[in-house]
Amino acid sequence: MDKPALLLTRPRDSAKRFAARLSKSALQDVSICISPLLEIDKCGEAPDVSRYDGAIFTSARALDFAPTLSNGIAFCVGAQTAQAAKAAGWQVEMVAQTADELVARMQGAKVTGRFVHLAGEHRRGQIAQRLTQAGMQVDVFTLYAQHLRPLSQDAQRMLAGEVPVIVPLFSPRTAAQFVDQAQDLRRVAVAAISPSVAEVFQGKLSKALHIAKAPTGEEMVRTVEMLLCGDRFP
Repeated sequence: MDKPALLLTRPRDSAKRFAARLSKSALQDVSICISPLLEIDKCGEAPDVSRYDGAIFTSARALDFAPTLSNGIAFCVGAQTAQAAKAAGWQVEMVAQTADELVARMQGAKVTGRFVHLAGEHRRGQIAQRLTQAGMQVDVFTLYAQHLRPLSQDAQRMLAGEVPVIVPLFSPRTAAQFVDQAQDLRRVAVAAISPSVAEVFQGKLSKALHIAKAPTGEEMVRTVEMLLCGDRFP
């Protein structure tokens, strides 16, 4: 069987970083197309974070627009977000895999004070609302917008080709845009970061749909490498 192709739909810088994490053996003879379905634009000014007891980051992208604060306290969703926060000078107090886990752990630790959630225009989990209901004071500042973009002609040609195409997807919104844009899903195998992403594809794929064991970059790398190497691929 021909080696599958790989279609990456994250913003170009993120897509390149993800591809760089894949092993050389998995990528051998694999055609890669990068067709971002999201374009990131700054859309707001960051607040004076020194007025807060800590900041909440649910995406590493927010750190591209957030102010640096030496020894500022950060609560993060995702290991990559935590790494970006540390690189920006923040002291990471807590790292959770999901927004639900972060809310539960902050509540369980009886965290108190005034916090700011620095995020994108489209965000999930209602973190600020839930923590506010639990008695914390949490403000939200939108620092960037995520604009939907169409699939490129190169991506459409890849999907219309004769080899299976592996598509890693990291959010329900991007997954829905991919389904809306893709002209041919017959040879698509999706690596979904979570069940909520996988739900978008129910009844729409004739190939594989695999959900990462955990909603992390590491597990997405493992899932994509598994598919590229032909394991559990129909």
